[in-house]
Amino acid sequence: MKIIVTAGGQGTKLWPYSRNDKPKQFQPIIGDTSSYQQTIETLLTKFAPEDIFISTKHKFIKYVSEQSPQIPLKNYIVEPDTAKDTGPAHGLAFLRLDFLHPDEPFFLIQADCMREPTEAFLKMIEDAGNIVSKEKKLLTGGIKATEPNIGVDYLQLGDHIKNEGKQDLYEVDNFLGRRKTYKETKELVEGFSVVTHSNHYCWFPSLMLEAYRQYRPDWYEALQKMRDSFDKPGEDAAIKEIYETMEKGSTEEVTKHVMEARDSAVILLPFKWTDIGTWGSVYEFSTLEDENFEDGNIITVDTHGSLIKSNYKNKLIAVAGVDDMVVVDTDDALLVIPKNQIEKIKEIQAKIAETQGENNYL
Repeated sequence: MKIIVTAGGQGTKLWPYSRNDKPKQFQPIIGDTSSYQQTIETLLTKFAPEDIFISTKHKFIKYVSEQSPQIPLKNYIVEPDTAKDTGPAHGLAFLRLDFLHPDEPFFLIQADCMREPTEAFLKMIEDAGNIVSKEKKLLTGGIKATEPNIGVDYLQLGDHIKNEGKQDLYEVDNFLGRRKTYKETKELVEGFSVVTHSNHYCWFPSLMLEAYRQYRPDWYEALQKMRDSFDKPGEDAAIKEIYETMEKGSTEEVTKHVMEARDSAVILLPFKWTDIGTWGSVYEFSTLEDENFEDGNIITVDTHGSLIKSNYKNKLIAVAGVDDMVVVDTDDALLVIPKNQIEKIKEIQAKIAETQGENNYL
């Protein structure tokens, strides 16, 4: 079993902590270390450093080397800095593993997520490798859908699959995608046996590349051109040139077709999983309803349901008489925004780029 840790995203919704030159996965958003460091430390309790591969952008190599010095440099899968989304980026990682370890399954893990308890997470990885080796089906993760959640993809469950690891494993009857309205999403959740799709892919790299060939032949053709440059002079330049010609898109443009063809299975995640994508998800992961999330030298008076975070331990932040607010203080920027309006961070960033320039504060 080989592990792919993806750590190349930008994390713009966690501004002002997450920045273009140092995104959220390398920042101490929850706790004193980054989610990337926490992920690597967890994996190293079960897997050898030589079995862990890091997929990241060239500009983030310095953070990977600083925060995970145990991982060999030869295990870095470096994508060009051009943003192409997960389809091309993951494709390069699958290609590299197919080149190095074609007969071993991989397990793909996002570095910007929190998982508790870690023991259940590690056991699922081990069981997933055994299941994939036996069944040869694409394996992914899911969470039982109990309420409508717009903006996530849904999978329809089929028959339960018995397995030696005793994971909660099901056939995938269909990839349902996402609905446009709350009403449609509510009807979907209430009318079908569905789960929200939560990635955690496990499969063989050769089979994933075959799926690329079938469903995104343009990506597959570009990846095969990259393979021809592996371990040859000028490899990095050749990969960059080819990568920049690839159309932007997500890995789900490939995997959804595998699921629709009923050639996949889903494990219901046996642990608490949170994609730390917004300040709202940070709050939900860290606190109970109506409590405050306070990180730093914080004093609150008559304040509830708020997130207050500062990276200055010697600077006092006092918040009084407000509810459901997000207050985030860094060395050069202060964010104050209602928790139910955090989507306006995009508008703030656009305004900064317009008035201050893209190289300032972003």
